[in-house]
Amino acid sequence: MECEPFQVIDITHPVSGRITTTMILAHVKYIHVRNDMLNERGIVDIAEYKPIARLGDISYGRVVDVFRLARPVRDRKKERIESVL
Repeated sequence: MECEPFQVIDITHPVSGRITTTMILAHVKYIHVRNDMLNERGIVDIAEYKPIARLGDISYGRVVDVFRLARPVRDRKKERIESVL
Protein backbone atom coordinates (compact mmCIF):
# COMPACT_ATOMS: atom_id res chain seq x y z
CA MET A 1 0.00 0.00 0.00
CA GLU A 2 1.28 3.44 -0.89
CA CYS A 3 -0.02 6.36 1.17
CA GLU A 4 0.46 10.09 1.37
CA PRO A 5 0.49 11.51 4.92
CA PHE A 6 -2.51 13.71 5.69
CA GLN A 7 -2.40 14.43 9.42
CA VAL A 8 -0.43 13.27 12.46
CA ILE A 9 -2.25 13.51 15.80
CA ASP A 10 -0.60 12.97 19.17
CA ILE A 11 -2.96 11.32 21.66
CA THR A 12 -2.45 12.43 25.24
CA HIS A 13 -3.38 10.67 28.45
CA PRO A 14 -6.40 12.48 29.98
CA VAL A 15 -4.86 12.61 33.47
CA SER A 16 -1.11 12.90 32.99
CA GLY A 17 -1.23 14.91 29.77
CA ARG A 18 1.63 12.76 28.48
CA ILE A 19 1.59 11.70 24.83
CA THR A 20 0.82 7.98 24.87
CA THR A 21 0.40 7.26 21.17
CA THR A 22 0.20 8.89 17.77
CA MET A 23 -2.57 8.49 15.19
CA ILE A 24 -1.50 8.88 11.57
CA LEU A 25 -4.11 9.62 8.91
CA ALA A 26 -3.15 9.16 5.28
CA HIS A 27 -4.63 9.15 1.79
CA VAL A 28 -4.24 5.75 0.13
CA LYS A 29 -2.77 6.31 -3.32
CA TYR A 30 -2.16 2.75 -4.53
CA ILE A 31 -2.80 -0.78 -3.32
CA HIS A 32 -0.77 -3.58 -4.81
CA VAL A 33 -2.59 -6.93 -4.92
CA ARG A 34 -1.85 -10.17 -6.72
CA ASN A 35 -4.26 -10.89 -9.59
CA ASP A 36 -5.45 -14.13 -7.96
CA MET A 37 -6.80 -12.05 -5.02
CA LEU A 38 -9.29 -10.25 -7.30
CA ASN A 39 -12.82 -11.41 -8.09
CA GLU A 40 -14.39 -11.38 -11.57
CA ARG A 41 -15.22 -7.65 -11.20
CA GLY A 42 -11.61 -6.74 -10.34
CA ILE A 43 -12.37 -6.11 -6.65
CA VAL A 44 -10.29 -7.63 -3.85
CA ASP A 45 -11.93 -10.88 -2.70
CA ILE A 46 -11.79 -10.58 1.10
CA ALA A 47 -12.35 -14.32 1.62
CA GLU A 48 -9.37 -15.09 -0.60
CA TYR A 49 -7.19 -12.23 0.70
CA LYS A 50 -7.71 -13.11 4.40
CA PRO A 51 -6.64 -9.76 5.92
CA ILE A 52 -5.46 -9.36 9.51
CA ALA A 53 -6.42 -6.25 11.49
CA ARG A 54 -4.41 -4.50 14.19
CA LEU A 55 -6.84 -3.96 17.07
CA GLY A 56 -4.58 -2.15 19.49
CA ASP A 57 -1.95 -3.06 22.06
CA ILE A 58 -0.73 -6.51 20.98
CA SER A 59 -4.16 -7.68 19.78
CA TYR A 60 -4.92 -8.66 16.18
CA GLY A 61 -8.02 -10.06 14.49
CA ARG A 62 -9.01 -11.95 11.35
CA VAL A 63 -11.86 -11.06 9.06
CA VAL A 64 -14.15 -14.06 9.13
CA ASP A 65 -17.60 -12.55 8.52
CA VAL A 66 -17.97 -9.98 5.74
CA PHE A 67 -21.20 -8.11 5.02
CA ARG A 68 -22.18 -5.04 3.03
CA LEU A 69 -23.98 -2.07 4.54
CA ALA A 70 -25.17 0.89 2.48
CA ARG A 71 -24.03 4.30 3.61
CA PRO A 72 -26.81 6.62 4.79
CA VAL A 73 -27.99 9.21 2.30
CA ARG A 74 -28.18 12.33 4.42
CA ASP A 75 -29.32 14.78 1.71
CA ARG A 76 -32.61 12.91 1.19
CA LYS A 77 -33.25 12.82 4.94
CA LYS A 78 -32.17 16.41 5.61
CA GLU A 79 -35.68 17.91 5.28
CA ARG A 80 -37.19 15.25 7.53
CA ILE A 81 -34.52 15.80 10.17
CA GLU A 82 -34.91 19.58 10.05
CA SER A 83 -38.69 19.32 10.36
CA VAL A 84 -38.32 17.36 13.60
CA LEU A 85 -35.89 19.89 15.04
